[in-house]
Amino acid sequence: MLDELDEDDGNWQRVRPRRIQTESLAKLEGHAREIFETLGMDLSLPGTARTPRRFIKALVDATEGYEGDPNLITAFPTECRGGPDCSISQVIEGPIPFYSLCEHHSFPFFGHVFVGYIAHENIIGISKLTRIVRLFSRRFTVQERLGQEIADLLERVLQPHGVAVYLVATHLCTQMRGVREHESKTWTTFWRGNYDQDPQLRAEFLGIAERRAG
Repeated sequence: MLDELDEDDGNWQRVRPRRIQTESLAKLEGHAREIFETLGMDLSLPGTARTPRRFIKALVDATEGYEGDPNLITAFPTECRGGPDCSISQVIEGPIPFYSLCEHHSFPFFGHVFVGYIAHENIIGISKLTRIVRLFSRRFTVQERLGQEIADLLERVLQPHGVAVYLVATHLCTQMRGVREHESKTWTTFWRGNYDQDPQLRAEFLGIAERRAG
């Protein structure tokens, strides 16, 4: 299967498709119908009769990240000659939009990710940075874990001099329920290698990210 995989078509994101049986989908649809009716939705209307089915399908689509395999992400050799520039030159990509579901309330949280790394002997295709974000964000997760998973995967695959990940997100679980902080956002940062040791590198990365984030 790996020989047939075109690394540029994104198929590596869905190499482990979930096999949800028809009877299981029907059962899930029934549970959703019961929830919506209990909460007050009139499911006899033309616009709502198929809402339970659409809801389950939307959840399956939104969590397709479980079908991916991060082990299929490939790196390419680069030319690091060991000069001073080798340990400070950054590759930065962003803003990369993402949408995810909070594992605490199953409410959406969404925002942007900035990813940076300082190459050593390997590099990765720029488009793969976006795909890595999508691989981990299209799951039930939390913002803290999402950033760690992105940073850990890049560190493992590339073995770079450093990795930086910056996320800013809006969480509907804080805006639609609970404290209802309508304007709040959450920022998280993750540092590996040279970024962890060099405050100037962190400042440069954050400066670029914050300018691009607006």
